Amino acid sequence: MLTAEKQRDEVAGASFARTLPWASTTAGAARRVVIPPEEIPFPLSPAVGRRSIRRRLAAILGADIRGYSILMAGNEEDTHRRVNAAMDRLVREIQKSHGRVFSHAGDGLMAEFPSAVEALKCALRVQADAGKRNVRLSPAQRIEYRMGINSGEVVLQQGRAGGNAVNVAARLEQIADPGGIFLSGTVFEQVSGVVTTKCDPLGERRLKNIRQPVMVYRIAPDVCQSWAGMPVLPKREAHPARRTDEDYRPSLAVLPFRSLQEDRSDAYFAEGMVDDIIRLLGGLKELLVIARSSTLGFAGPPLDLRRIGYELDVRYVLHGSLRRAGNTIRIAVELSEAESGHLIWADRLDGELSDLFDLQDRIAMRVMAAVAPHVRERELSRGMRKHPSSMTAYDLTLQALDQLYRMDRDSFFRSRELLRQALAYDPGYAPAYSHTAYWHMVCIGQGWSRDVVADAAAAAQAAQAAVERDRNDALGLAVYGHTQSYLLKNYTAAMNLLDRALAAGPSSAWAHTLSSLTCGFIGDYATSIVRAEQAVRLSPLGPDAYFHETVVSQAYYLAGRYDEAVAWGRMSAAHCDAQTSNLRCLIASLVAASHMDEARLVARRLLQLEPAFRLTTFCSRTPLQGEVRDRFAERLRAAGLPD
Repeated sequence: MLTAEKQRDEVAGASFARTLPWASTTAGAARRVVIPPEEIPFPLSPAVGRRSIRRRLAAILGADIRGYSILMAGNEEDTHRRVNAAMDRLVREIQKSHGRVFSHAGDGLMAEFPSAVEALKCALRVQADAGKRNVRLSPAQRIEYRMGINSGEVVLQQGRAGGNAVNVAARLEQIADPGGIFLSGTVFEQVSGVVTTKCDPLGERRLKNIRQPVMVYRIAPDVCQSWAGMPVLPKREAHPARRTDEDYRPSLAVLPFRSLQEDRSDAYFAEGMVDDIIRLLGGLKELLVIARSSTLGFAGPPLDLRRIGYELDVRYVLHGSLRRAGNTIRIAVELSEAESGHLIWADRLDGELSDLFDLQDRIAMRVMAAVAPHVRERELSRGMRKHPSSMTAYDLTLQALDQLYRMDRDSFFRSRELLRQALAYDPGYAPAYSHTAYWHMVCIGQGWSRDVVADAAAAAQAAQAAVERDRNDALGLAVYGHTQSYLLKNYTAAMNLLDRALAAGPSSAWAHTLSSLTCGFIGDYATSIVRAEQAVRLSPLGPDAYFHETVVSQAYYLAGRYDEAVAWGRMSAAHCDAQTSNLRCLIASLVAASHMDEARLVARRLLQLEPAFRLTTFCSRTPLQGEVRDRFAERLRAAGLPD
């Protein structure tokens, strides 16, 4: 494998000249390829000097072919042709995943990606494809890749890419199993919960010429070979001028603000106060705002704008910090373009704690002025929420959200008590009611409810209270509409409420998800798919992502697109294997797609979680109707679920 120290890329004028051994047409002959400046992975300034060093964050993939020299010794010309073809396939997969090769040798290469997630998905696709090809070949003819992935800063100088991040990736590739993938701990943290595959921790390893030990994770060859891929939604175009439709809206992610307190006692406050900013901006039709739950993983350093933009599929990122001392508060905020990292504007706002809501409104106004300059101020004013009369109620609500989003049982029930306290301080604060309604919905969905009927009624009551206090509360409207649909089968009232929720919160993932469910119940499958997919775009990485994935699966199932329903159901189960509503839909989809063995396995898992499950009870409660309900139940029965 060609390591960073052995790279031989040359800078010739304004171009890179590179030798690609696998691209030759005859054995032993390599062709020299000149890459134009616009295609250079790491563009260089024409005036770059020997001492000029640049850095960038990237995910690094190292790959080589096991036993290349032995293969060449056996049959040089045949091996050369097969290696060329294999490396061409690898390069095409890298390019398909938005990666770029920056180093290569006869038996391997190194590439950089904007995201560790994309690097791993690319590696898994390549290994799965290679595994299927090798099954048909004799051991002497098999081409097996070893792959290592790391993430960190790449150092650039005189056209050469190197640095510790590159070296670690190269060393991981060298110790990886043939047909397998080794990940650094940094990469594992970035892909965990996003890419659904089994990773085995190997502990800290000493790698050759690497000073510090590296935490290593292993994806075994059999896991790579059986990887079925991940369902994906089409990416939004980065450049609106290239789009022909009229639905384009600038997309924005608001990261949790960092607390500058030394004791971190205000971390929840700094991270949570942006919820109001998101809620305000999310009420505008002219702007698409990613759900707060999906940005929590990007709260700490390092701040990699390119990775955030790619993984959340957004064009702009708003981030900042907060410090409060007594009654004084200081907010520093920056708005940047994700792809380029260019700073659009930065500001520092000082004031008293009692001025917090005015400060938030000023930040929202500046964002809209910078991102969507044609939005009229009165449209922003129309969507502004009512401020709480009690600062304590606001503070307690933020603490409750901090606990709720952790999604463990103890923290979850602590969040309910905090919401009760918030409502006691300010009975007129609508967000506390809408989050209370959301709490009851999650309680039911997670199987933590001791009385489903009582929790459903409490959700409806809290949602109605939120709507009465703020007619533009999107979450309250959506939950209220869902209770009308799911519990009361009053679909007309439900759709009226859900349409109001979408109008009040065009960027509310839950408004789109709950609306999708009701559209499916009444047979409008095309709209159900569109709204479910939009919910996943708005909340792709949050702790509640599994629920949105379930709704996408159900929308595809009802539309008769069973393979896609299975793919999304599997992904949801990988993120949360205790969600019974997803397991039921996954079972029906597997039966419809003729995957009977897997359907029976999932059915056994469902009965472990819900031993009292009976089809007669399910049919009496489900909002599915007529023939759709009967066919769904018959498929559950075929998988072994009892009547």
